[in-house]
Amino acid sequence: MKRIVCLVGCLFAGSVNAAFISNSSDPSLSGATVIDFESQTIGSSTNYSIGDVTFSNAGTGSLQISNYTTGGVYGTSGLELSTRYAQGSFNIDFASPVSAFGMIWGAANPNWNVDLFDSSNNLIESLVFLGGNNGASFIEFYGARNSGIAKAQLTAASGYDWVKIDDFQYVTESINGAVPEPTSFALMGLGLAGISLTRKKKIAG
Repeated sequence: MKRIVCLVGCLFAGSVNAAFISNSSDPSLSGATVIDFESQTIGSSTNYSIGDVTFSNAGTGSLQISNYTTGGVYGTSGLELSTRYAQGSFNIDFASPVSAFGMIWGAANPNWNVDLFDSSNNLIESLVFLGGNNGASFIEFYGARNSGIAKAQLTAASGYDWVKIDDFQYVTESINGAVPEPTSFALMGLGLAGISLTRKKKIAG
């Protein structure tokens, strides 16, 4: 019985940590809503609210909706969101908590620190998006998954840098009637097995 409890605890502990996403076909992005920025108007603003997502500058300067060729071609197409004038830090806020998000991530030189927050602004997890100066390509797909992500704050690790974002995907977290993830199924199965063993011992005693 102790082994079963230990295994359940270990699985649960592993499931609460943020998982880095590096591929648009990651299962956690299944059924995601996609923002391709094509319906936006070329120009600059301190924030852009598109659907249930708000992209905003975290310091001075502004964000930019621009043509994909502006500043160089780094994996985006059509119109994109660029942080060229946002001084190396910007936020992504979700109207409702999400379980996963990801995006085409182009032109980054240094690493970027990514902090994930819940709806009460508590830090959930921190991770790093590698830049081209640190072994990554200048065209990547980056994202993260965790429970209850309400905000992501992204900051260049070494001062000013800018990135180009396109095809931003996010999965709104289901509060009622959520479909359990594979880990959840494993936890339920182990729990039922533990209950069954406990009952057998009682009967035998």
